[in-house]
Amino acid sequence: MKLALCVVAVAACSAPNHPAPLPLAHRLVVISVDGLMPDVYLDPDAHGMKIPTLRKLVAGGASARVHGVMPTVTYPTHTTMVTGVSPKVHGIVTNKPLDPFNKNLDGWRWYAEDIRSPTIYAAVEAAHGIAALVTWPVTVNAHASVVVPEYWRAGGPDDQKLLRALSTPGVLTEVEKQDPELWKQLTPPDILDASQFAIASYVLATRNPDLVLMHAFELDDAQHEHGPWSAEAKAVIEHVDAQLGAILAQLEASPAWSRTILVVVSDHGFAPVEHELRLGVALEAHHIAPTDAATIASGGSALIYTDHRDAVAAALEDLHDHVARVIDHDELVKLGGDPQAAFALVAAPTYQFSDKRTGDLVVDTGPRGTHGWPPDDPAMAAAFIAFGPDVAHRSLGTIDTLDFAPTFAKWLGVALPTAEHPPLGI
Repeated sequence: MKLALCVVAVAACSAPNHPAPLPLAHRLVVISVDGLMPDVYLDPDAHGMKIPTLRKLVAGGASARVHGVMPTVTYPTHTTMVTGVSPKVHGIVTNKPLDPFNKNLDGWRWYAEDIRSPTIYAAVEAAHGIAALVTWPVTVNAHASVVVPEYWRAGGPDDQKLLRALSTPGVLTEVEKQDPELWKQLTPPDILDASQFAIASYVLATRNPDLVLMHAFELDDAQHEHGPWSAEAKAVIEHVDAQLGAILAQLEASPAWSRTILVVVSDHGFAPVEHELRLGVALEAHHIAPTDAATIASGGSALIYTDHRDAVAAALEDLHDHVARVIDHDELVKLGGDPQAAFALVAAPTYQFSDKRTGDLVVDTGPRGTHGWPPDDPAMAAAFIAFGPDVAHRSLGTIDTLDFAPTFAKWLGVALPTAEHPPLGI
């Protein structure tokens, strides 16, 4: 990690004739609300939403529905947001790596070194700017001035020590001084959004960042557990709205407001589910070992890895009408998915996949929610709102997740030539 502030301070003392780097073209604050569906702000009255901040942002800024990536899950999507390339290019093709024997103990793709494409935060640092990453996915050991990564292992108090060890030295201790409740809200993986907002607010007040990327995921947890549009999910949305209001007030009161753009995004939508399809159980029933076929389930879709396609496809026929369609390898790659997979499955409505190899083939879960279906599924649409003095009010219709990074680069005034799309005209 780059200790940008220390470098600038030393330079100021030892070489007074060399001015500190000028701020970038804009200050950009990107807040990802995991699982935020665009109908929350595009049609709030239909759902009885009390969201004054989101209403204000839409009324005064640019807003859209967003077409996602394949699969519509958190880590591939957030990496596309910062690279402007599809998962097959940047390499973060699923939340979890292929691990048929669970030797990685349910680990996720946490590490920035696995991203194979340039990122917007590295471009900011290369331009002598300051980037701050607050529980943004795939940022362990990321090249940025401030990093508080998204990471967990045991899911207990020792994970707090781990998070402190992996974060930019001193940042979380400094935040705790201002917010003594911080560690009650910051026990990975069950992090409450108030912690991320407290960290982002502190960084904005003390580090003068050019780019802040913050990921809040309490809404995702609520929708997985209780389903989309549940009372629990709506309560989280309204709480997030209040925290967005506090951040917006802080930004508007700051000297840099005239060049600030606040962006609220999400990674995917949500759909209700009531049943779980256990892919590993189907493979075990046909005596197909993990060495011959492995799966990565992503809720509404699953990637299948095998050199024995016909035998595996025959085994998965046991799922019959619970599978909506099969995506062959070439189509999967065209969608931007993992080229190493042999094919993909798409779950029928109200069904989701898991990789489990024990128990019943089909398990009733009760009302829950998930995502992961291909991005052409309307329920998987994600969110985008941009607001600031230089952003005119405008409805953008439907845009693409691939549009985010080049647009961020344009606003910041940095180069990201590897992005697959041009920037949006806003």
